[in-house]
Amino acid sequence: MCSVEGHRGIAFHPPRSTSAPWSNQLVTRPKPAAAPAAAPSHSGRRLPADFVSGFVALIGRPNAGKSTLLNALLGRKVAIVTPHPQTTRTHLLGIYSAPRTPQHPPGQVVFVDTPGVHKARTVFNREMMRHVRAGLEGRDLALLLVDVTREFGAEDAFALDLLRPQALAVGDDPNAALPPTFLILNKVDCLTDKRALLPIIAAYQKRFEFADVVPISALRHDNLELLMQAILRRLPPGPEYFPAGQVTDQPERFMISEIVREKAMTLTREEVPHTLAVQIEAFEPTPRLLKVGAVIYCERAGQKAILIGKRGEMAKRIGSEARADLESLLGRKVFLQLHVLVRDEWRENPRFLKNLDYRGDAGEMQESDT
Repeated sequence: MCSVEGHRGIAFHPPRSTSAPWSNQLVTRPKPAAAPAAAPSHSGRRLPADFVSGFVALIGRPNAGKSTLLNALLGRKVAIVTPHPQTTRTHLLGIYSAPRTPQHPPGQVVFVDTPGVHKARTVFNREMMRHVRAGLEGRDLALLLVDVTREFGAEDAFALDLLRPQALAVGDDPNAALPPTFLILNKVDCLTDKRALLPIIAAYQKRFEFADVVPISALRHDNLELLMQAILRRLPPGPEYFPAGQVTDQPERFMISEIVREKAMTLTREEVPHTLAVQIEAFEPTPRLLKVGAVIYCERAGQKAILIGKRGEMAKRIGSEARADLESLLGRKVFLQLHVLVRDEWRENPRFLKNLDYRGDAGEMQESDT
């Protein structure tokens, strides 16, 4: 099970530039030319001539530790983490503004966290895989995360295929050089004999040409400074895509729905976590109090009973734990009201999925779906 640490003081403001990449639509970021010397930043200050920036996609099978790594690299929580696979359902950004150090130039790294690579069998799973492919488009660098405690499988092979030339988006130059990929060996703290890494590295290097190999433990923060140095040294000169201090592109509504879903997934069992969707129906911010009304959707009456619990105890626990995280995250008091509703087969309902709009306002329904 992955842990998440320190998440106070996150800035949730949208990009100020209308041309900022990865807005609320699935679009490909135009590849910028090398930034001119002393390019202006969002704040109006002049950027150093050696300022670097770029988009770094995180890809791997479910439960490889992508979201745990993102939170650890940023030093705060922007992605929810649970022990269940396919917790991440859309691509989201984590933004790291790096100062100059003796080991690397100053720059801005825009991490793109993506859902776990898997075979899509439902409309909902196909939508998740669409977000994986969108997260890879326009990347300057990819980090392939591998769980060293698990044997190479079909999902790992699928992830490698998505990084190959034939997976390029339509319109891309097939003769252009592919962006580099790092092999990130995660959960090395679980190995009693580190020599076990050698055959894993050899097996992957036979299948793909990696620009670098970095063993880490995202949970224990082992080797993360080394990884960040390698990333910054690899990125090209570029602009400051987001204002300094911004750490994610997601609005508060989305983060609130994700925190509620995280607690519901963590506290329930059996098939319930995979059938959950959270909708924000009321959102009333004030300077001292944020009032939120959220609906937790499931697919069966039995799942609803689990989510509510005896005398409503489970729903109260989900709400209490979510509220505590949200108050720490947002820095103000939160009044959170939860409802649990059944929506039969919502994962196979394209209209419901469209209205849920994970990339927009965290699921504000546009109209009734009967």
